[in-house]
Amino acid sequence: MREEIAEAQSALSACGVDGTVAAVERLKGQSHISLRVDRVDAAPVALRIEPQHGILPPYDLPSEARLLRLLRRAGIPVPEVLGVCADLEPSADRGRGCLALGWVEGEVMIRQRVEPYTARAYCETLRRIHALDWRAAGLDWLPLPPDSGPALRERGEIMDRLTAFGVADLPHISRLRRALEDRVPDSPLPMLVHGDVNFGNVILRQGNPPRVAAVLDWEQTHLGDPLSDWGRLAAEDLLGNLDLTVEARQVMQEALQRYGRSDRDLHYWTLHQLYKHSSATGALTVLRGWDVDQIAAMYAEPTERLLSSDEPIRFCA
Repeated sequence: MREEIAEAQSALSACGVDGTVAAVERLKGQSHISLRVDRVDAAPVALRIEPQHGILPPYDLPSEARLLRLLRRAGIPVPEVLGVCADLEPSADRGRGCLALGWVEGEVMIRQRVEPYTARAYCETLRRIHALDWRAAGLDWLPLPPDSGPALRERGEIMDRLTAFGVADLPHISRLRRALEDRVPDSPLPMLVHGDVNFGNVILRQGNPPRVAAVLDWEQTHLGDPLSDWGRLAAEDLLGNLDLTVEARQVMQEALQRYGRSDRDLHYWTLHQLYKHSSATGALTVLRGWDVDQIAAMYAEPTERLLSSDEPIRFCA
């Protein structure tokens, strides 16, 4: 614990944040080292530290800090940026960044029963993200999708990650990739896409009604197709990671229908996000020693359901 406190103190100092660290708590998450840092003489902060070897390289915490500041100014609920550092000391950690954020009180909705009021607050916030005038918000520095469309760009990025970790040819991943080869969705005008939407990246503050206090983990944010985010939610549902009441499913289905997109496009993005999810767990079989066969078994039934029909898996099903 003493070593963790010293490391957190060093990271806070590198970010230009004052205060004496009293305690450190490791938070859930795979992409960064995420910590709650309690200080003797100040409010707690959230600290994100780039891992030495992570599943989503390259990392760019200064750009994420810039994004968060602009989103907060535009009225999107995100944590306050207290400081950022692109390169930690000592020299062995050069190239690793850290980001200090204001601590946001509330409930993280990871693997919890989702009631309709929670689903409504979540969907309304997601819609605000997608509908944001990103040019007016100063986000025009984010790269636009190529002429080939956002789907093919994302598939290229996924393939780069799979190749880097040497897991591109695992059978369950190859099957998903082959299924995508002849499928391309329509490409609407580019909108702001979070890139990692799930209930674990949302802090809910109870009330009447409850509201989203903050949306977390913006490192995969890009300009593209908002159905990419909805496909991620559908993929998480297929994998059994969402515990939605019947009423909450109806709320989410109605919110999705307001986008006016085809079932074919939703089906594509669900399959696409299952493939992307498999790339992350494939990387973790290398980094964490996860059992490859157990991971492959996790995708067998969801993949079969998607490939046996062109109908999307609806949230109200």
